[in-house]
Amino acid sequence: MEGLFKIVGCENAQRVADVVFVHGLDGDAITTWHPKDKSEAYWPKWLGEDFPEVGVWSLGYAVSSSAWKGHAMPLFDRATQTLDLLELHGLGKRGLVFICHSLGGLLIKQVLRNARDSGNPALRGIIDQTRLIVFLSTPHSGSDIASWVKHISALLRSNVSIDELKAHDPRLRELNQWYRNHARDLNITTFVYCEKLATSGFLVVNETTADPGIPGVTPVPLDLDHISICKPESKNAQAYLRVKRLIEDNILNPH
Repeated sequence: MEGLFKIVGCENAQRVADVVFVHGLDGDAITTWHPKDKSEAYWPKWLGEDFPEVGVWSLGYAVSSSAWKGHAMPLFDRATQTLDLLELHGLGKRGLVFICHSLGGLLIKQVLRNARDSGNPALRGIIDQTRLIVFLSTPHSGSDIASWVKHISALLRSNVSIDELKAHDPRLRELNQWYRNHARDLNITTFVYCEKLATSGFLVVNETTADPGIPGVTPVPLDLDHISICKPESKNAQAYLRVKRLIEDNILNPH
């Protein structure tokens, strides 16, 4: 499933903001955001129900962890393609919120940087309208997932997405430094959740790499693993309640 999918409220011309969900490695626009075998617990739809004045979207793009399973595009190129897709759907004309899981957070940081560097006023609107980014276990300085994925199978063929996710990759450090230096100037509120439970015996994104290094922004650990952290079980889940509060404070009732 590739493209920008309309979930709830996206046709409402009077909507005050757009919320975009962005999945990570081996994810997709739908199953990333609900518990396995519980498709009714799809929290992008919940947000649309709770905030009828907001449009909710979900981005789908090809990002496989293995060349055997599928393909992936370099982060910079994927960000350029995503930026064009967002603009084609009219995003950037009203407040923007991004809810990002794992690699999705790196993609959105690169999207914003490309928008700022583009010189195109229509694309610049996307960064100017971004008010809030929620990172769910995003490896801002890379992750040992790159080494782990290669370790679990001698047959696994690495691709560009895994190569770019290596811990301490200089390109990721440079991208994170850019975001750290500009988030406040751009009036973007940043919130971070990180996992505390292992996935198959492996902590994919630890508290250190989940930390974007922004003063006043402390990663909040949850008793969840890398897969379940983006799949709230109910509207009473901590992540869902927090995202609702952040939208209320930064979009609907800004100070």
